[in-house]
Amino acid sequence: MALFKLDLDNPIAWLLAPLLPFAFLGGCAEGGSASSGCTEGETQLCTCTGEDVGAQVCEADATWGPCDCSGGDADTDVDGDSDVDGDTDADTDTCPDGFLGGVVEVSAGDGYTCALLNTGGLKCWGNNGLGQLGDGTMYNSYVPVNVVGLSSDVYGFSAGSWYVCAVMTYGGVKCWGGNGSGQLGDGATYYNSSVPVDVVGLSSAMEAVSAGSSHTCALMQSGGVKCWGNNYYSQLGDGTADNSYVPVSVIGLSSNVDAVSVGNVSYTCVLLTMGGLKCWGYDGQGQLGDGIAGGHEITPVDVVGLSSGVEDISAGSNHTCVILASSGVECWGGNDHGQLGDGTFDDSAVPVNVAGLPSGVEDVSAGYRHTCVVMTSGAVMCWGENTWGQLGNGTCDDSATPVSVVGLSSGVKSVAVGDDHTCVVMTSGGVKCWGDNEYGQLGVWPASFSNTPVDVVCGE
Repeated sequence: MALFKLDLDNPIAWLLAPLLPFAFLGGCAEGGSASSGCTEGETQLCTCTGEDVGAQVCEADATWGPCDCSGGDADTDVDGDSDVDGDTDADTDTCPDGFLGGVVEVSAGDGYTCALLNTGGLKCWGNNGLGQLGDGTMYNSYVPVNVVGLSSDVYGFSAGSWYVCAVMTYGGVKCWGGNGSGQLGDGATYYNSSVPVDVVGLSSAMEAVSAGSSHTCALMQSGGVKCWGNNYYSQLGDGTADNSYVPVSVIGLSSNVDAVSVGNVSYTCVLLTMGGLKCWGYDGQGQLGDGIAGGHEITPVDVVGLSSGVEDISAGSNHTCVILASSGVECWGGNDHGQLGDGTFDDSAVPVNVAGLPSGVEDVSAGYRHTCVVMTSGAVMCWGENTWGQLGNGTCDDSATPVSVVGLSSGVKSVAVGDDHTCVVMTSGGVKCWGDNEYGQLGVWPASFSNTPVDVVCGE
């Protein structure tokens, strides 16, 4: 899900800086490089060519030496254990050959990433300034860490801007991370939480959850929808503009909803069981798809031309994309970096076809200002902003039409687009990421960014 980017010109961002142990690194367009300022003799992991992980040592001038990919130090962790994930069993399903494995789903936020394992447990890595990694701390991590109390029984989850929510196998919902607008739904506070908390009133009967920037929505097993958090633009859909730190029902959607997707610029969309779409909330760039850009809608409205035939939906920051029954893709909303994929940079308040996209799309994910899809062949294509190499095509140039991701012509199961980075789950259960790595969200270190996919290493 695409989220708001941390603005370093904002004084508030610098108040958070002490919580961020990783240095702010240069972007793709700025020629970013690996971090420096280390302590002589310190050791850390580094990424080698292909499927290998190496190690490098801090030299006398307090800069990192070359990455040793010879194999002699490749199994040395920074804490001195005998393998990368800190135990002696590096070849388990969730840690094959030092890389994260056994993954069934991934979701990307603003500078961090989380993965659901085949054990039902959750791991997260990257930015942790508001506790969004869920490990009980506020320290960033470039390697996956376990979410406290969620080593099993997670059914599905969603990473928002700076918080995460998960649906449990018993139907309850838990959230953690930033809570400035009540988006954790704990019913009593606006305090952040670095460990999962229960969402009030949703202890059972939930099917799915979608987290945005400051509001959250959940799909009930009955087909109804409940939302909570920020409601300035009526994105909760309850007919008011009042924030709520407990779930409220969306007007007119007590049943017949198949999927829900929360957009980060204060809007929400749902896919109905009959294949039609409805959206509500902020509509400044036409992201509601109702043909009128501007203002906001306090209750759900129909998306123009899509009363049926929609298979899947993804709401990004200010644009929305869907997969049609024909396996084609249409998008609408903001298009300042070409994220609609129609070959232009013009916003659209109605759905437009993605230009030049081959037929046969399996998965779609809309982010901050870029979009990616997985084809039936297992290949990945992306379009939109590419400042940090988040399109994965080996360049840093924006593209208003789809481009192929380097090295991913097959073998991909699903894709998750974050703020300025992208991750995929491979059919093998591994995870690859690319784009901005300011906080270690790619799961490798050191690297300020990568414009081609890299493997996520094991963690704890």
